[in-house]
Amino acid sequence: MKKNILYLIVCAFLSGGIQTLQAQSKTAADKTDIEYELQFDDPYDINKMWLNFYPFYVDAFTTDFNVGFGAQVNYFWKNKFDFHAHARTTYARFSDFSKLSGTKNASMKIDDDTTRITLNKLNGYYYLELGATYHFKDEEASGESKIVVYTNRYSDRKWASSVPEYIKVASKVRKIMGIRAGGYYWSSSTNLGYALDKQNVNLVSSTGNMLQTNAQLYTNVQSGGLFTGFQLTRIRNLVVKPKKYDVATNDLIFSAYADIIYAPFVQVEDVTFQYKKVETSQILFNEIYPVSNVKLKHLGFRLGMEGLFNRELAWTYGAELGFRPSLQTRGFYANIHVGFSFGSKMQQKRQAYQVDPKGK
Repeated sequence: MKKNILYLIVCAFLSGGIQTLQAQSKTAADKTDIEYELQFDDPYDINKMWLNFYPFYVDAFTTDFNVGFGAQVNYFWKNKFDFHAHARTTYARFSDFSKLSGTKNASMKIDDDTTRITLNKLNGYYYLELGATYHFKDEEASGESKIVVYTNRYSDRKWASSVPEYIKVASKVRKIMGIRAGGYYWSSSTNLGYALDKQNVNLVSSTGNMLQTNAQLYTNVQSGGLFTGFQLTRIRNLVVKPKKYDVATNDLIFSAYADIIYAPFVQVEDVTFQYKKVETSQILFNEIYPVSNVKLKHLGFRLGMEGLFNRELAWTYGAELGFRPSLQTRGFYANIHVGFSFGSKMQQKRQAYQVDPKGK
């Protein structure tokens, strides 16, 4: 049942993201009779740095499904490299599903006289990443952009009842091919019982007691490693002034990437229980169950995309799908995030959308 719910959530988010990206092309009506004046078209005149804040992300990670917020910095250096640093974490325990469930199930009644308490202090989820892309190919080509045209003269009722219109504009497009590399680290709690069931593994204590697998067995897991892969970036940066319409722009920086992930470090915390009497709460004994026989996965991969806009203030988005190094059978994840960004040209020329339509 939980797997079906997770599958439906992932599909809904991915479908929503795809529909959002395609909404313009599917709903806009082609307008071929609109005259326009090209104001600016230079895909190399872009921001150097963006500060991105994501007030919302969803990480459908089988190790730990979680929802929260994050931040990212993107920096372009001399048309040869682009760097990124990323961090995210959950809002609170209520949006960290493993920690929430593990805390609720920390105490379990074994029999009429004995209660078992999990002593593992469960970690909240957080993720850190630092990476760079080297541009081994960076070229300019001729292309075509679809630009939605609008006018502030439309009333709200007119906008609500009309289909957006767009024009096709001959424009330059910058195509970048790059090699990516970087490192990551994440820490989380997880339901170890699910992994034990899938792997057909039992935990045995130092005294020889075998722990019967159950669905409410929580501990901590962490992973750190490296990634490398390929990235393709397309940049358009133009502004046009259609007659009888307001200034329109297309300044999207869109990147798609594929990475191989290798984690020499994947660690799972031993499970520690404390047994007490039900009536008196007297501590009977503590028992540690090593997890050395639990199977780990050190290799993974991911496919991702990211959208930035060449503006001082704009929205941004991204999505990933793949397998993270983690417990074996618990590595699949799908992530989406949306937010807003602050861009800086750092004393370069004016941005495309800042060009005065009258040429001043």
